[in-house]
Amino acid sequence: MEIGLGYALYVSIICTFFGWSNYGFVNFQTTQPVVCGALTGLLLGDFKTGIIIGGTLQLVYMGIVGVGAAIPVNKTTATTVTTALCIITKIDMQTAVALAVPVSVLGQLGRMAAWTLNTPLMHIADKYAEKAEFKKMTRLQLVGSLVFFLTEFIPVFLCIYFGSSFVTMVNDNMPVWISEWLKAATGMLPALGFGMLLSMMYKPKYIAFFIIGFVMCAVFGGSLLSIALLGAAFAMIVYFFVPTAKRKKGGAA
Repeated sequence: MEIGLGYALYVSIICTFFGWSNYGFVNFQTTQPVVCGALTGLLLGDFKTGIIIGGTLQLVYMGIVGVGAAIPVNKTTATTVTTALCIITKIDMQTAVALAVPVSVLGQLGRMAAWTLNTPLMHIADKYAEKAEFKKMTRLQLVGSLVFFLTEFIPVFLCIYFGSSFVTMVNDNMPVWISEWLKAATGMLPALGFGMLLSMMYKPKYIAFFIIGFVMCAVFGGSLLSIALLGAAFAMIVYFFVPTAKRKKGGAA
């Protein structure tokens, strides 16, 4: 499906806003895939697709966080572009989710460019602060916000305007074995996200809880909600019934 320049700009501005709001406006948690995916789908007329893709990518990127100066892959751009392309081009949802990985890397490059371009602005702001020129500091902040918007917008627009027909062409002419591989990779991505999260939360004394949750899900077919509620119940039992002295001795670690 070919889309016009005006519609591409409309979609790109929508997708850009959700990622930019965290830097240029106020954080409404629109950077989270489960939120921005649903909102993108709602504004493009396919709320269901937005929820499914957003929820899937939320699992993928659950364990990815920015630490210090390290800039992680751009999960917001990955989600909004993937959702938009899936709705616009009508490609298979599993194939669209697999495209999130390269799109997220492109978005990461945009974020890195924004931080690099804004670095000199911070030194200029320091000089304004020494002279108490607060209005100039405010204007400089707006300039920095605009830089974040542009570096977010450019990769999104390129993916939407030039990528829609290309993605459709690739999908239509894709060999069956590649399509099956993409579907298998899509199924593995949530496991990768949980693995990254587990690597940060891993403590030997918590392994028993992970085993209980796994057995309930894999063997007894427990739902995520029921397992989460039981996990909360276990936490309450430990908190209210284990003596305070033992909890302090164990520490937060």
